[in-house]
Amino acid sequence: MTIHDQVMPKLTEIQDLSSQLRKIKAAIPENTEGKVVSPEGLDETMESLKLADQGMWDWMKQYHDKRDSIPADQLLPYLTHQMELIKSVETGVTSSITKAKVWLNTNGGTNGK
Repeated sequence: MTIHDQVMPKLTEIQDLSSQLRKIKAAIPENTEGKVVSPEGLDETMESLKLADQGMWDWMKQYHDKRDSIPADQLLPYLTHQMELIKSVETGVTSSITKAKVWLNTNGGTNGK
């Protein structure tokens, strides 16, 4: 749960970055063919943030749904597996935030800190 508690506040940062990226996307004018063409990497960066956010929520749901029903003799393997899963979630959250900040800095975003 320590990793969870460290990563959970980062979901607010994901939401803030996602909001900035959505505003950029909404401001893109149509091209001569009437299509909105996103700058390179924008859609991928937005999707990365979305998947990281969803990964945390999915992990929390499955963890809370199952943890109380695990027999005592299977608890250690279960918790070991959960540690692997939450570390993967942490990696996804951290890398998606970094990716979004780099994209914003490179593409003139308002807050790519």
